[in-house]
Amino acid sequence: MKYNISKTTAPKMPKLGKGTECVTLLLSQVSKDMHQPIVPMIFPILGAHVSGAEFMYPDQSWKETCGMLANLVADSGAGKGQLSGLVEALCRDFRAHDEEELTKLVEWQKLVKTKSANKEKPVRPDVAFWFPPADVTNAAFIQNAMGCEKLGQRTQYINMPEVEMADRVCGGHRQISQMMRNIYDRQRAGALRATADGVTGNPVLRANITISSTPFAARKFYKQELFNGTFGRVVFSYKPRQGRDGRIPRQGKYGDDFYKKLDEYIARLAICKGRFVIQPLNRLTDQLAADMASLADLADDDILWDISKRALV
Repeated sequence: MKYNISKTTAPKMPKLGKGTECVTLLLSQVSKDMHQPIVPMIFPILGAHVSGAEFMYPDQSWKETCGMLANLVADSGAGKGQLSGLVEALCRDFRAHDEEELTKLVEWQKLVKTKSANKEKPVRPDVAFWFPPADVTNAAFIQNAMGCEKLGQRTQYINMPEVEMADRVCGGHRQISQMMRNIYDRQRAGALRATADGVTGNPVLRANITISSTPFAARKFYKQELFNGTFGRVVFSYKPRQGRDGRIPRQGKYGDDFYKKLDEYIARLAICKGRFVIQPLNRLTDQLAADMASLADLADDDILWDISKRALV
């Protein structure tokens, strides 16, 4: 890759080729001005559908497609809301599953209220929400992670329309930073669930997260996270301010034909099991690492190199 430091405009997004038909289908429902910033946001959602599969990374470690974090940054009114339409389209199967789980939980709560003595109360059913609300406490998040692990090591997906909502996932800014790092590294340490009966669970944290925010909110939220590892694990997709052309972007209609094609891709992701080595992708990552090293040398910037190296791996 050759860098022209005098160039003032970013390079165009490459054309989508073979193997990316699902991305092309999803972009058909997004206004053209949002194609480039939306693409990186799609992969955490798709990755949440793949449970029971591991991929060999360039360093020859095996990782699941969990811990994928992406933040869409754009000014108010720039079209960030179009991501929500794609999220709901991709997560219809998650919603259906979660409604059944919620019914089981509600029935259990009703039954508990009818019992006076603790020994007569029924045991809480094993439930796991694949698309939980973003506004949950630390204890609720870990309890759900326990359910996801027990019911098939599922990856849960969380979407936050505002970056400030991240503070409410597990009780505070510092906690969400630690939680993100534990999710990425799939660590059990720090994910204990303690109750009056002692430690009742220590699940592996599996979650993919997408966030939307304005540039001001993103700078405010991440300003203390640059050197602790959180920042390097987040994909930032930025849409710059556009000129005043007076055109209103058109969103997709999400018709039956679209859902029929989309469901075919989702079904293939759901049955993806086992271990995979994708050599072309690993070679591309090695090339990107070399390119980023050259760019960091050109800029003489150690921070750029540290962040890019962590993000690539």
